[in-house]
Amino acid sequence: MSEPFSSADVTRKLFRKKWIILIISFVSAVAAYIISLQLPVYYKASINCVPSREDNSLIPTSGGGIGAALKDFGLTQLGGSGENSYNFIVVLFTRTIRDSMINRFNLAEEYEIDRKKMSLVRSEFESNLEVEYKPEGNYEITIWSRDKDRAVQMCSEFVRYANDIANRIKQADAIKTTKYLQARIKSIDSLYAILSDTLVYYSKTYKIFSPLDQSKATATALASAKSDLLKQEAILGILERSYGAADPQVGVQRELVKNLQRQYDDLIAKPGMSGDVSLSQMTGISAHYMKISAELEGLAKLKAFLLPTLEQMQLDINRTAPALLVVDQPIPADKKDRPKRLLIASGTFFGMGILSILFFLLLQAWKSFK
Repeated sequence: MSEPFSSADVTRKLFRKKWIILIISFVSAVAAYIISLQLPVYYKASINCVPSREDNSLIPTSGGGIGAALKDFGLTQLGGSGENSYNFIVVLFTRTIRDSMINRFNLAEEYEIDRKKMSLVRSEFESNLEVEYKPEGNYEITIWSRDKDRAVQMCSEFVRYANDIANRIKQADAIKTTKYLQARIKSIDSLYAILSDTLVYYSKTYKIFSPLDQSKATATALASAKSDLLKQEAILGILERSYGAADPQVGVQRELVKNLQRQYDDLIAKPGMSGDVSLSQMTGISAHYMKISAELEGLAKLKAFLLPTLEQMQLDINRTAPALLVVDQPIPADKKDRPKRLLIASGTFFGMGILSILFFLLLQAWKSFK
């Protein structure tokens, strides 16, 4: 068996092989550099965008009440940070944009990949695309292309496609909301017509048109009649004590009291005081009338609230405002960005050096423990 496999021995033997390791690493680095010269050159272009304030969400709102209503309808939002929203970067990573870019700029030919193998073309395009969401809230989109002018055009087209998709999503949400609002308003109108007919029926049948005012007038008339009755009853009592029950004047007064009592009972029991209904029936009918009136008023307020929202949604259906606003336009690159040949060569140099060292370590271990 050979001498022990110690660290000092290994270091000494590796040091003896240093020139071999350096030569292997250098030759590999030179070969990698030469091979990198055959790689296609890519130029970099970047565009800086921010979501517009109005279009920070797919469903722009024009007020707190309308915004809450749209939230209740379950509409999605794009670009917000709440639990009912999703980030705009979802749009920027859609397959639709990738395929549109591939077809628009014939990237299959640029990447020298068969067009039928779209998955490979998309993968290659992904490796030449970078979308970064900055903490400040802006989006930086970077695209690499073999033509520096084409890279600039691709950045601009990428943002345009993203705006088209965002508008399409907004319009789809607006259409969905519009259908709901139209159905809701139609239902309100139908119910409003039924309740209005009911009030008309009550007014014609029972002569009720303003229960509160009519009740107030009825109460005033009853109070006056009751007051007159009590006064005459008091006078009757005084006359009976003074002249006796058989006195003619007492008889006249008693007859007057009876007439007043009869009139008071008629006010309570017979229709006419507060419409074509007696006071004993007035309570239930008036309560129902007022309930229907309250429902009518509530429906009118709800419709007044929904109409502006419906108009806003109808405007959004035909609105094409950009969701992403360009802050910095892309410009042609002054020099290539890929491939980084020196980085490739240096990485190959150190990588082959490490592999060579590992090879000699394994060889030494094999000799020591053979």
